[in-house]
Amino acid sequence: MLDIQGRKYASVTVCDVTLYDLVTKYPVMYFDTLKVTTLEGTAEVTDIQGGQGNATLASVSHSKAINVQFDDAIMTMSSLAVLTGGELKEGTNENKIKMVNSEIVKVADKDATIKLERKARKGSYVYIAQLVDGILSTATRLDEVLEAESDTIALTDFHNYKQDSIVGEATFRVFYEYEMGFPTKTEELTEITVLADKFAGTYRFIGDTLLFNQFTGLNDIFQIEIPKLKLDSSFSFNLNAATEAVVFSFKGKALRDDEGQMIKFRQLRVEGKSGDETYGQFDGSFKRVPAKEVTVDSVDASLKDTGVTYPLNENYEVIDTTDTPEVDGE
Repeated sequence: MLDIQGRKYASVTVCDVTLYDLVTKYPVMYFDTLKVTTLEGTAEVTDIQGGQGNATLASVSHSKAINVQFDDAIMTMSSLAVLTGGELKEGTNENKIKMVNSEIVKVADKDATIKLERKARKGSYVYIAQLVDGILSTATRLDEVLEAESDTIALTDFHNYKQDSIVGEATFRVFYEYEMGFPTKTEELTEITVLADKFAGTYRFIGDTLLFNQFTGLNDIFQIEIPKLKLDSSFSFNLNAATEAVVFSFKGKALRDDEGQMIKFRQLRVEGKSGDETYGQFDGSFKRVPAKEVTVDSVDASLKDTGVTYPLNENYEVIDTTDTPEVDGE
């Protein structure tokens, strides 16, 4: 039986969130660096009015909705793929990932070659723009695409540049593409592709947090389950030069499952001892108290305490007291 007023709790921290695949049941994403977790329940009400004075005769509630938002202090490529509905892949030697790069290269008049940090991709163009007094000139490119990947390119291979084009030292910004396959000991390249017809999915949401139990002074476990959470595919990046870290927000709404359920709340109370040690009082919303024997009046169904009590053990079972129940005052 529920108490009219149960134990009081205070929220002390955010949730750790796990998203589970609805089909395979496997966990697909775990968040343990969240800053804020917000649940908002809404419903609409339609008033039915009539009669003289057009008074409100009834109010009908409908269109229940539960919206969820959890803000992550740290982004991962996996969480970004879940948020955008994108496909995450790692580079392999058979399916390399392209990366665009730009770098500053200095060239001497006697060494008319461009030396790159990485090898430019086969079949691509390389572009250069000379930097003069802090100003980039108009970019120019190779006359032909590269026939093989290379990190050394002759300056004369660029359009409008000849052997005597450079006098003294010159500085260029070079723009090019390179590829990477399997990860190395020091580098790993991954890529997320977001397609126009792919969106964030629907997952089983489990949120685990703690509630401070005012009675015991301990933290009790509190869990939130949303059987079907549809993530919102909208997202935004706020990349700024300030020292404050960017927050990555995940939004979604609870869907009704096949059993009509939208959300569940669970509380795991922490058990301890208080009061009479014999009865092992429970330090949560409900106390483990001795069962009392009563009689029921056959006329008015009122209850009368006989004074006989039956102590309970920690499993809520009656303690055998030599076959003789206790009597109050004895």
